[in-house]
Amino acid sequence: MKEPFRASSSHASTQYQVRSVDAEQQRCPSSSGVCECPACCLGAEFARVVNRTRSVHESWGFVRFKLPEGAARAVSFEDWEGLLKDSGLSETSLNVATCAAESEEEVVSEATVIKALEREDAATFDFESFRGRFSKDLARPVLRRDAEVIFRVLQQHRPDTTLQAQLQAAKDAAELPGGKGLLLLTAYSRNYAPGKVCETANRTYAERHGYDFECDVLPADEMLDAIAPRDAHTWYKVLMLRRAIAAGKHGFVVWIDADALVVDQEKPLEAFIAQAEGRDLIVQEDLSAECRINCGVMIFRRTSWCQTLLRLLWEGNLSRRHHCKAYYEQSALVRLLVEAGELDPRPRGRLQHRALSDKLCILPLRCLQTNRLREVQLEGDEQTFIFHPLFASENFAEDKAEALLRIDAAKRKDTAGVAFEFIF
Repeated sequence: MKEPFRASSSHASTQYQVRSVDAEQQRCPSSSGVCECPACCLGAEFARVVNRTRSVHESWGFVRFKLPEGAARAVSFEDWEGLLKDSGLSETSLNVATCAAESEEEVVSEATVIKALEREDAATFDFESFRGRFSKDLARPVLRRDAEVIFRVLQQHRPDTTLQAQLQAAKDAAELPGGKGLLLLTAYSRNYAPGKVCETANRTYAERHGYDFECDVLPADEMLDAIAPRDAHTWYKVLMLRRAIAAGKHGFVVWIDADALVVDQEKPLEAFIAQAEGRDLIVQEDLSAECRINCGVMIFRRTSWCQTLLRLLWEGNLSRRHHCKAYYEQSALVRLLVEAGELDPRPRGRLQHRALSDKLCILPLRCLQTNRLREVQLEGDEQTFIFHPLFASENFAEDKAEALLRIDAAKRKDTAGVAFEFIF
């Protein structure tokens, strides 16, 4: 039997292990290790738990609790935070480590997968949620080789559940009713230095053009709680975008990162929307040729396709490495767009002009945002629209805030000489 993860607690009153289970050889929380009487564990209920720790990125496994009522609550998976609290634990108190393989498990059969898929709704299907339910049926984790079988079955027997099918169905769906005007969204944790600088300037820009503006400012821990089990704050943008589009109040919803500053306060967002010629999503190519697109500034039209895209993005497999680079929601979005046929599987060099697919508009570098300080233009036809600085220094947040303040001051002609000297 292979055990993917084991967890131990310093609290003697709460004994449990994170483990996989089969009918022949059971692992118990007891000191004896291997259960001599499988009957004592066969009736126990287990929960698949995604756990966020500092040392292990988004690990998961099965948890068996000492008390029956604890197991019952775990299976419902509706109050995991409360369950940990009642047990005297917190997420950071879990010590997760890999376990050695004892024997190879059989690969799941196609017949088993087909039977499990019979209860799945194609309109809301996503692999990660299905894997959670299916792993409970199997009483063990769904492994990579199992996933290969599942994807093969999906293609052959349930093509209506694939990402491509769901996005195609959304393309063919009637347009969402209502929605007027434009909403600008942003968010940041309270300890993020550039946040307030950009919020002030971007709110002024929105008011100037008659756009609505929403900004969430939260403690870092509360932001992570809102997106758990995802462990990168950047996923919060997906949560806000989904809520805004579902609300149905605006025809367009625009995301702007908390460290992205509108420099050209005169240029309306409608100028970029016009360039897209009716496409649903407008982004800019990324500085990294492998990552393809940048999620720092995105313009979404309120359509069924965008709503489905964001749902699949949110319900995907939790920001593990996607495509070529592990940039969380950005790389996850690249993967989705590739699978949807909106983006080529591999980059084909830098864009010289906009790139249009059925639903996607990609703008060339420095069209929607500028990432390098030396490339910022404060005047003329090539004036920078948004400055979204890229720093890799140890104190990158403070360095970003300083650069943004200087650019903002230069644009307002307060300390133009100092700022231009800093830029050039």
